[in-house]
Amino acid sequence: MRNASSIFIGIFVILFFGGLVYTCTGRQNKQTFIAKVTDKERITDQSGKTVNSYYLIFTDKGTFKLEDDLFYGNFNSSDWYGQIQKDSTYTFHTIGYRSGFLSMYPNIVKFEHGSK
Repeated sequence: MRNASSIFIGIFVILFFGGLVYTCTGRQNKQTFIAKVTDKERITDQSGKTVNSYYLIFTDKGTFKLEDDLFYGNFNSSDWYGQIQKDSTYTFHTIGYRSGFLSMYPNIVKFEHGSK
């Protein structure tokens, strides 16, 4: 019984610190893209009474997530989603990585209409 507890704790510690390292390094991956928006979509996930949502912005340079970000002081992703228009070109500033396996996307932390 004690051996199983040690294995569980070890796995938890590895996952916790692995997630922490991945999150910190993802914040260091800052990129800028000039991209034309081809589509956009709101994604929702419900767990009991709690509903979480974020937005996906599909572009000719890849897919980006639009989600509030505490560390960048962005709390207006819903407003930004309404401002971003299909078939328009924007300069997107993103953080994070794209991982198809984990369904992760770079998060938009700033954008400007047109190319600059």
